[in-house]
Amino acid sequence: MKILVVDDNEMMRLVIKGCLINLFQLPEIYEASDLAPAFKLLKQQEFDLLILDINMPGGDSNPDQVREILKLQPELKICMFSGNDKNTFEQIYLDAGAVGFIQKDDSILQNTTAFVQEYF
Repeated sequence: MKILVVDDNEMMRLVIKGCLINLFQLPEIYEASDLAPAFKLLKQQEFDLLILDINMPGGDSNPDQVREILKLQPELKICMFSGNDKNTFEQIYLDAGAVGFIQKDDSILQNTTAFVQEYF
């Protein structure tokens, strides 16, 4: 399993990586702190899963970027990862091609586990 975690917050990357390490056998996890290095990695190698934060200082992830990523890697499963209200934002990202939305809240580990069990 090859995973790319994109979030500007190092602590959030550590939390999600720790959860993914517990859910997959020996996952290969890459990380980026904003979209520019993420796109560079996505152009260089194939991934199975992308955990993508919405709000980042270097530029927010928007539905058009989800579509652009899927043009690069059509089989990639993209899961949005955000503190934004899931009820407000989830559907626009799903319509763009993301397969899930994990809210950064008290249920982050439970929500990540549920996502992985549904799609992997």
